[in-house]
Amino acid sequence: MDFSAINWLAVVTAAVAFFALGAIWYGPVFGKLWQKGAGLSDDDIKNSNMGKTFGAAFVFALLISVGMGLFFFGFPAEPGCEAEMDGGMGAMYGLMTGIFFLFPSIGMNYTFAKKPISYILIDAGYHIVAYTIVGTILGAWQ
Repeated sequence: MDFSAINWLAVVTAAVAFFALGAIWYGPVFGKLWQKGAGLSDDDIKNSNMGKTFGAAFVFALLISVGMGLFFFGFPAEPGCEAEMDGGMGAMYGLMTGIFFLFPSIGMNYTFAKKPISYILIDAGYHIVAYTIVGTILGAWQ
């Protein structure tokens, strides 16, 4: 694993973008619908430790961005198998990860938890878009 091949500024920027998307996605766009699907009241939200919640969310976004950076650049390619990474390829990798790994995993867990389909689609949709953005940033900014 080659950590020096990773653009760490791009990783941090991608994590910030991931986090910022969450503020928009779970705020004005789908906030109330998500809150209903999660079974959380306004008081539950108001009385929670938002600093801890947002801090943990950023750490997770950073961990995801580091992981994607490692997958993109941290492993040497086999001779003759090198592909040029760019924003389009990064976006495709992120999109495919979201659609084929995250969406089914979230859907499976939430189906057993008896969550409504709207809740599944909100959370899975967020991750699909976020991973696509992270992939785009990492691929374009090597």
